[in-house]
Amino acid sequence: MIGLAIDDRKFSAAILADGGDFISCAECPTPAGGYRDWLVAIRDLVAGLDGASPQMAVAVAVPAIILADRVEITPLVHLTGSDLRRDLQSTLSREVSLAGFGDALAAFHARDGEYGKKDPLVALWIGNSCHGGVAANGGLVTGAHGAAGNWAHQQLPAPVPHELDGRPCWCGRNGCLETFLSTTGLEEDYERVTGDERTAAQIAAAADGSDIVAESVIQVFEDRLGRATATIISLIDPGIIILGGETPLPERMCERVPRKWPGYVQIDRSNTHLTWCAKGHDALMGGAVVLAAARRGA
Repeated sequence: MIGLAIDDRKFSAAILADGGDFISCAECPTPAGGYRDWLVAIRDLVAGLDGASPQMAVAVAVPAIILADRVEITPLVHLTGSDLRRDLQSTLSREVSLAGFGDALAAFHARDGEYGKKDPLVALWIGNSCHGGVAANGGLVTGAHGAAGNWAHQQLPAPVPHELDGRPCWCGRNGCLETFLSTTGLEEDYERVTGDERTAAQIAAAADGSDIVAESVIQVFEDRLGRATATIISLIDPGIIILGGETPLPERMCERVPRKWPGYVQIDRSNTHLTWCAKGHDALMGGAVVLAAARRGA
C-alpha cells in the first residue's frame, strides 16, 4: 500500500510492505498554488515512487478531522470542506482512504509491541498545527463524531492573566491550546518578548545554547504543555502519551513536563509515561496505512 502525508510544508509518499517496512520513499515541497495544484503534485509524487503498481491503494494522513470521508476541520484552507478522497481517487485512479494526523500517529504506535501495552495510548502531534488521537485495546478510539483526541482546540488550562489575551485561532475561537503549543505559537511568543522573528527550531537551539530569553520562552512552553497533558491524564488516564511532529527539544520535554503534573492532577503519583516519536511523516504514513488496512479487512 502507498502511504501519503500532506501538510503546509511538504508532501511525503512511501510504499509500505504488509509488515510496515518502507520500500521506497519520496517527498516534495508543498505547492504554492491552490487545491488543483496540490492534486497534481500528489499525482506526480505517487507516480514517481519506485515500484508503485496500479493496484496499490493510497492511505493519506491529513492535518484535519475527517468526518464521513470529508476534510471538515483543518488549518489548510485549500482542503477545508473538500471531498479530498473522491478527488484523489479520480486523480490517481486508485482507492484512497483518509486519516487525521492524530489518529494516524495513535494507530502507528498502537500496533507497536512496546507502546501498545500501555493502555490507553494518547498521541499528540505538535507542528504548525496540533492534533491528537486515542487508542485502546490495540485499536483506535474515534468517538461519536470521529473527533476523539482533538485536544488542540480546548482552552489552555489554569491560565494566568496574560494568557487570557484572546489569541485568535484559525478555527474561529480564541485562546485554543494550539495558539500556545504549536510551533507557530512558540515563534509568536518569542517575537512578543524580543521583537525578533525566529523559527521554533532556532529558538530551541538558542535555548539549548544557554540563550536566556529563548530558555525563558521554552520554559513557558513546558509549563503549558504540562498543564495540557495533565488535563488529558485527568480525563483519559493514559498509560502513555506520545509526542510527535516538531516538538521543541523533545527529550527535554519528556523529562521535564511530567514534573509539572503533580500540581494539576489528583493522582498522587502519575504512572503515565511521556515519550517522543522521532519518525515524523513516516509515522503518519505508517499509521494511515494501518487504519486503511483495518478498514479493508473489516
